[in-house]
Amino acid sequence: LGSVGADYYVAPSGSPEGDGGISDPWDLPTALAQPDAVRPGDTIWLRGGTYSGLFTSRLTGTASSPIILRQYPGERATLDGGVSPVTTRTLTVAGSNAWYWGFEVMSSSPERVSAQPGSSPADVNRPEGVEVRGYDNKFINLVVHDGMQGFGFWSNRSNTESEIYGSLIYNNGWDAPDRGHGHGIYAQNVAGKKLITDNIVFNQFGIGIQI
Repeated sequence: LGSVGADYYVAPSGSPEGDGGISDPWDLPTALAQPDAVRPGDTIWLRGGTYSGLFTSRLTGTASSPIILRQYPGERATLDGGVSPVTTRTLTVAGSNAWYWGFEVMSSSPERVSAQPGSSPADVNRPEGVEVRGYDNKFINLVVHDGMQGFGFWSNRSNTESEIYGSLIYNNGWDAPDRGHGHGIYAQNVAGKKLITDNIVFNQFGIGIQI
């Protein structure tokens, strides 16, 4: 990493009007939109609690100074996509050069069985955990479970150097008449390099890692 940056804070009770300080935190959508104050090398701390909804991150740092979104020490931060269609995702990563570190991504939907074949049933509402559409991002020590899929690690950029490291990925997908659907990690690549390293991936309805 480059020089040490500033610290900002997010909380379930935060607001768009906050200043990102520990006593006046942002809400999660505001922080993920990268307010003007947030610069490459800064860290955004997720305070403990449940963040309910579907979120898109546009955090963009640099190769030498990524922006870090990290769970606050000693607390448990959970992003819960809730009851949402399988065509949605709890966390979409559209920015680049950011690190996502140590928090939980899941769906509290109890639906795990569909009467319809295919990959987009209308009778199951479990969003994907993390959809990676940006480039040069790292996903470190995340816990991703009970979604439509754990990670969608797609090849939309030609110069990607992204990584999924040390994460716990389990119980994703649903059962259907044709087969079990939903993988732990569904990855593609065209150029550059992606690393999938030291993860524990188990008990998906589909495949653990599909590349």
